[in-house]
Amino acid sequence: MKLLILCMCVFVALNFTLAVEALTDNFDDGKDDDWKPIQGEWEVKKQEYTQESDVWTTTTTHETYHRSYFGEEDWTDYTLEAKVRIEKGGDLAPIIGIFFRVTEKSPTGDYYYFRLDERASEGPGLIKAPNVTMQINNNDPAKIGRDYVLKVEVKGNSIKCYVDGKLEIDVKDDAFPEGAIGVGTFNAEGHFDDVTVNGPGIPLAVSPREKLPHVWGIIKARY
Repeated sequence: MKLLILCMCVFVALNFTLAVEALTDNFDDGKDDDWKPIQGEWEVKKQEYTQESDVWTTTTTHETYHRSYFGEEDWTDYTLEAKVRIEKGGDLAPIIGIFFRVTEKSPTGDYYYFRLDERASEGPGLIKAPNVTMQINNNDPAKIGRDYVLKVEVKGNSIKCYVDGKLEIDVKDDAFPEGAIGVGTFNAEGHFDDVTVNGPGIPLAVSPREKLPHVWGIIKARY
């Protein structure tokens, strides 16, 4: 009987480990390892990833956004989520958001960008590189100093974008079928936290094998 219980506990523990893990960066260690900044002033401060420059130079090219990229350029279908906040806005158009399907982690790499805009007439929007508007939901501006959770689900040519759990954009586009992820701003100081990505081919943040000794230790102590 004890052997049966032990086997069942191992099965549950391992499946729980596999289910809850995703590639997550909460910056609690004060580091931005493996992130690649493209323009801007990037630093981890108070366990958040920050971009502190609100200077802008163009609104039409790949150089429009201050951004930092993460991950692999062959990632395809995944869910990306991040907590974002415009800490301070500039005088033109304070914008913050998350990048996905970044074709290359370089100043000229293509991307999709799901963003929030502080201007009164603007709202959640989806941009395609270099800076082409795919959809803007007007009259729903972001507030300075407020945290928002942005989420994007991409599967094939389907793109779904959420703000605080509410579906804002649901479109189809196949311009960029794969790519890395990122965070970024325009004309704003932005703060980012709890960046999570998961999907087929995305590595786990912690290998289940590394957790096995800990799982076994708990089970043996109880039984």
